Amino acid sequence: MAKKYAGKTALIYDHGLFIDAVAVPLVKDFGRVLITVPWQNGYPRSNAPTIGTGIDGIERVLNPWDYYDEVDLWVFPDVYEGDLQQFLVNQGKRVWGCKGGEALEIDRVASKEHSKELGIDIGNYTVVHGLDALRQHLKTHDDQYVKVSAFRGDTETFHAPNYAHSETQLDELEHNLGAKKKIMEFICEDAINDAIEVGYDGYVIDGKFPQNAILGVEVKDKAYVGKTMRYERLPGVVKEVNAKIAPTLKEFGYRGFISLELRCKGDKGYLIDPCCRMGSPPGELYGLWISNLAEILYEGAGGIVIEPEYTAKYGAMCLLLSDWADSNWQQVEIPERYRDNVKLRNHCIIEGEDYVVPQWTGMPEIGAVVAVADSASAAMEQVETIAAEVHGHSIEKPVDALAEADQDLREIMGPEPAPPSKLQRDADALRSKGKISQKAYDKMVAKAS
Repeated sequence: MAKKYAGKTALIYDHGLFIDAVAVPLVKDFGRVLITVPWQNGYPRSNAPTIGTGIDGIERVLNPWDYYDEVDLWVFPDVYEGDLQQFLVNQGKRVWGCKGGEALEIDRVASKEHSKELGIDIGNYTVVHGLDALRQHLKTHDDQYVKVSAFRGDTETFHAPNYAHSETQLDELEHNLGAKKKIMEFICEDAINDAIEVGYDGYVIDGKFPQNAILGVEVKDKAYVGKTMRYERLPGVVKEVNAKIAPTLKEFGYRGFISLELRCKGDKGYLIDPCCRMGSPPGELYGLWISNLAEILYEGAGGIVIEPEYTAKYGAMCLLLSDWADSNWQQVEIPERYRDNVKLRNHCIIEGEDYVVPQWTGMPEIGAVVAVADSASAAMEQVETIAAEVHGHSIEKPVDALAEADQDLREIMGPEPAPPSKLQRDADALRSKGKISQKAYDKMVAKAS
């Protein structure tokens, strides 16, 4: 099959998390796919430059500027390079990424204040400065979620049910932070219990969302189940948050992946964390789930909203976890027939063997097993089957959490809608082929309602 963008070069600028999720799927459509992972510091190690090596169809480059004139599409699936993205745009380059919108994720306090200004509901939170103040707060406030802005390598979000439960974790954090413990800013959020965590997963172009969407539910750090649907079918609280934040995204020139996480109780939704990058989950599913991913990125970077062409109704995903891999080279055995279903973070292939490159961040997530099907049960069954055949030292595969994610998704979706009419199907087909305008499409849909 001819590559759609055979004459084009895409460069993926990543930190290692999304090489399998983004770069690998683009190989089938682009003539050339380059990846770069930042590695420079005063005493660089060879680990970061090794990420992405040995993977078929991908060229690993140390210095992206050597290829500046050759790159047709710059892809930033993660945060932290917003200024670089904007510089490239100012030079007339085609860029897929969050640009300045990354501030909505990495500056948590300012983001919460902005959400309040937009009329978006958020949970109660307290900002404390220094580890001593954090200890005092947790001694008098139970059931807290503790977060930091920007520097997620210092500590990821953790749950503090009470002080006694968290004391040893705080002791370790105090040791790791050293002198920074005196000045570190922490955000303590009240737990929103008896709620379902759900949100919009996909992408946005200058504040515009595609009309075909994904609604998914994550069991934190374990599993995910999602369903494709018409945008208008999304829960009202999800659409309401999207609508309120859309002007801000437009102002930033945001053209990239986004996941907006909500804690939903009844008809009330509280925005937890804007994820201004490829979410994980469900980003690892996109390469299997969306057949025209390359077109979405290339045209979207030029300001055109391309509708996703889904290969199945449901997607399921189970994370692969290994505490051992954080400081050791994790070899992973993947049956060749399931290679498209296993997405590793910080992935490289050395002499035919798959490895996860150690990162020393304290994070156990090393990848995911993914599958899509026209029923949730079939997708979940595939994940369980494949996960059973993925092996490596100390790897955990929490497949039991898939059922919980599926149950929560069913609850948040409510009853299934009636099948679309023939007129609706005809309108969808014409629009997907680019044969009618949005105005004409909206008229056809109105008649079909």
